[in-house]
Amino acid sequence: MLKLMKYEFRKLRTALLALLIALIALELGFILGDHFEKADLSGICLALLTLLAFGTYAYILVSGVASYARELTNRTGYLTFMTPVRPIGIVLSKLTFTLLTGLAVTALFALAAYLDYVYLFRTFDLGPEALRQINSAMRMVLGDMRFDIGQLGLAVAGGAATVLIQVAQAMCAAYLAITLSATLLQNRKGFVRTLVSLLLFGAITWGAGRLSVWIMDAMPLTDAAALLRMIGVNLALNLALSAIFAAVSAYLLKKKVSL
Repeated sequence: MLKLMKYEFRKLRTALLALLIALIALELGFILGDHFEKADLSGICLALLTLLAFGTYAYILVSGVASYARELTNRTGYLTFMTPVRPIGIVLSKLTFTLLTGLAVTALFALAAYLDYVYLFRTFDLGPEALRQINSAMRMVLGDMRFDIGQLGLAVAGGAATVLIQVAQAMCAAYLAITLSATLLQNRKGFVRTLVSLLLFGAITWGAGRLSVWIMDAMPLTDAAALLRMIGVNLALNLALSAIFAAVSAYLLKKKVSL
C-alpha cells in the first residue's frame, strides 16, 4: 500500500507544489496590501485564497476518483492492478492517500486562516466583537441545548470526523460506481461508460443519503446527549457504508473486471 501511495504522490506532486506557491503568494499579497493600505489588493487576495481552498479540495477529490477510473480503462492500469497487492489494498491506498492529502491541505489552509485572523484581530482590535458574534451564532444553532466542556468537545470532534468519513463514503461510492460500470460494460469505453458511472454514483449516493435521513429522523433531537448519539450513529453508518462500498469494489476487481 505504501508503494502505491508513493506512486499517487508522484502523480500529484507538481500540482501540490503549485498550490503551495500560490498560497504563499496570496498570503504575502494580503499582508502587504493591508500593510501599505491597499484595500483592493488585500480583498482580491483574500477572495482568491477562498477560491483556492475550495478549488484545491475539489481537485484532490476529483483526482483521487479520476485516477482510479483511468487505471481501469488505460493500459497504465496494468502497472497498478498487476502489483502483488490485493484489490482491497489498491482501493484503500487511493482512498487513504486522498484523505491524507485532504487533511494536510486542510491543516495548511487552517494555519493560513488562523494567521490572517490573528493579524486582523491585532490590527483592528476585533477580539471581543468576534467572540460576541461567535457566541451569538452558537446560540442560534444550538437553541436551548446546553453543553458542558466535554460534550462540546465530543460534538466538535464527532462533527469533524463525520465530515471526513462522509468524504470517504462519497469516494468509495464513486469507486463502486466506476467498478460496476467497468463490470457491466467490459467492452465499452469512453462517454457511455462514464455516463453509466455517473448515473450509478448518483443512485448509490441518493440511496445512502435516504438511509441516513430515515435513521436520523427516528432519533429526536432533545438535548446534548441526543445530539451526541445522533452524531455517533451517523458516523457508524457512514463507516459501514464506506466499508461495504470498498469491499464490493475490491470483489468486483478480483472476480469480474477484465483488465
